Amino acid sequence: MLVLRVQINDEPPLSAGAEDLGVLNAIVGAGGRLGRLSQLGRAGDAPHIHLSLGGLTARDGNQRNEHLHWASHHDLRVGDRVVIDILEADVADPVESGYEAEQRASGEREYFEHAKKVYLELRSTYEPDPG
Repeated sequence: MLVLRVQINDEPPLSAGAEDLGVLNAIVGAGGRLGRLSQLGRAGDAPHIHLSLGGLTARDGNQRNEHLHWASHHDLRVGDRVVIDILEADVADPVESGYEAEQRASGEREYFEHAKKVYLELRSTYEPDPG
């Protein structure tokens, strides 16, 4: 199976992979005040930098797929060294967490019902209270 082995500085490496994956990713992200001209946050605020390591299963038949995480949010800082090796391996480290993936709607009506459900769940977050 394909495995991503990630090492941060001198920490022990972490190997992510599974026999039933369809997606495997290592993402380093940074947010906040990333340059002198950025207007996000206050001057002197350090950017927020993190690593996530995860995947999505692609199982056969009636089995539900899952989003898997080996490192869901590992904080990094300027000067850290991240090394990613792409390997073939028989084993990987156990997952840190996972959750069931929603089935993608196959028909127009199913998609509408899904979008409506999500809208109603999030409505109060994004729309002012009418009362």
